[in-house]
Amino acid sequence: MHGPDRTIDVVLKWRRSTDVGAVLMPQPEPPVVGRRECVPTMCVVHPERVVEHEYLGLLEEELQEEIDEWEEARLAEDDADAYSSAPPASYATYEEYEEAMAAAGAAEPEEINYMSDLSIAPGWKVGGFASWHLTDPAPVDCEVCDSAMPPLLTVDMWECDGASRSWLPVEDRDASDDPRVIDPTGVYLGRGLMRVHTCPAYPVHPHRLSFL
Repeated sequence: MHGPDRTIDVVLKWRRSTDVGAVLMPQPEPPVVGRRECVPTMCVVHPERVVEHEYLGLLEEELQEEIDEWEEARLAEDDADAYSSAPPASYATYEEYEEAMAAAGAAEPEEINYMSDLSIAPGWKVGGFASWHLTDPAPVDCEVCDSAMPPLLTVDMWECDGASRSWLPVEDRDASDDPRVIDPTGVYLGRGLMRVHTCPAYPVHPHRLSFL
C-alpha cells in the first residue's frame, strides 16, 4: 500500500497495554497489499533485550580513534596467538595434515570489531540506534518541533547478516544457515531495511520513515 509520499503506508496506533484485550483468532489480514513481501510469514516472536552502541561515524572523533586502536590491538593479539599455536609444518600422512588444519580452524578465535559485534544489532527490533553503513548519517528530525527522531521500530530482511555471530542467539548457532533462522518473516521493504522514527517529545507528531 502506498502512503502520502508514494512510499510504504505505515500507520501507528498508540494504545495503553491495559486497554488491549484478547488476541483475535484467527488473525485478521490486510484487505489490500501491493506486494507479497510486505506481509510477514507466520512465525513466533521471542523478544530478547540487548545493549547497542551508537553508530561509529556519529561518535566523537577521539572516541573513534580509541576504538580503532583497540581493534588493532586485538587483531595483533589474535595474530600472535595464531602464530604461537600454529600446527607443525610437516606431517606423516595427508590425513594427519587434514586433522591438524581442522583443529587449528576450530581453535581460531573469532575476530571482534565494534561495528559488526558491538554497535548495532541486525534484525527486527524496537528502539536502539540506526545504522548508516550504506550511506552517510542523515538527520531524521520531527517536521513539527525539529526534535531528533530515534528509531521506534526497525524492520530488517535478515535476523543475522552473516558478518558476525555475536548477535545470533546461542540456540540458533547450529542452524545459522537455515533460512527460517536467517529470514523467518520473509519481509523485504525498501532496499531490505525500513525504520519507523517517532518524535520523543510528542509521540503524536507525524512519524517518519528511513530506508537502507
